[in-house]
Amino acid sequence: MGLFFNYSKPGPGIDKNAPKKKGIFLYFELYFRKFWKMIQANLLYFICSIPMLLIYMAFFMFFVVPYMTDVIGVLSGGDAEAQAIYMLMFTVLFSIITLILWGSGPASAGYAYLMRCFAREEHAWIMSDFKDKFKENFKQAIVVSIVDIVILFVSTTAIRFYVGSYQNTHSTLYLMLASLVVIVFVLYTFMHYYIYQLMVTFENSLSQLYRNSAILAIGFLPMNIILTLISVGATMVAYTTLHPLFGLVVAAVIWVSAFRFPFDFYSARTIRRRLIPEEPETDTIESIVEDDAE
Repeated sequence: MGLFFNYSKPGPGIDKNAPKKKGIFLYFELYFRKFWKMIQANLLYFICSIPMLLIYMAFFMFFVVPYMTDVIGVLSGGDAEAQAIYMLMFTVLFSIITLILWGSGPASAGYAYLMRCFAREEHAWIMSDFKDKFKENFKQAIVVSIVDIVILFVSTTAIRFYVGSYQNTHSTLYLMLASLVVIVFVLYTFMHYYIYQLMVTFENSLSQLYRNSAILAIGFLPMNIILTLISVGATMVAYTTLHPLFGLVVAAVIWVSAFRFPFDFYSARTIRRRLIPEEPETDTIESIVEDDAE
């Protein structure tokens, strides 16, 4: 990389007299200013998430995609090779969406800390800080991953059972139960936008972690819905047009960061503003300039 970039040369930094951006304007400024660090963090996170990603892919390949035979048959026109590609496409699509929304245990703890530093305009060492938070939160994050796998299996099984029972009996009770499971599943998904940020910010027991995440998921419901629709919608559009294997390459390089950072940006700043009121909203301009000059 030294052949193309001189990392010893200070960057332009930030004009001390420049007005402070807020909200979406600050988000885009940080994203593009940290773009190369986002790629580094994305690659590191994706590599460390491969075991969990394989679990997601195995789950969707054997427990979800086989129940989409009618849809896949229509899309493929009955062609066997096209059916195999569509099955792989949906498996990759659902797995990447789950990785973005739910995370991958200890790797998500390390990644959440890096994104928190970016969102709060604090300095972060990509490799060492990721490694430290990975190790510090390993046990708790592993438990979260195990709970995620159990919830994923139980919820999808319950939805299939209730929908199938409704189709056979036309009883509205089964439809109501299926709807209830979907609502709980969606709220549990929203909790993940805060779980790892709370994990790397406070000393929480597991019960406190889930309770506080649930409170934030419900308390900031409108923004959680908006961010989810944007992330899932953009990923579905992209991954239904890309070859599945190329989609994995894109995810490894930038896609996860591109659509995970909005959640971490919002949750990190929300937690700081709501739960750490004594902290200043921004760091000193000198620390920001120093970070950008690396």
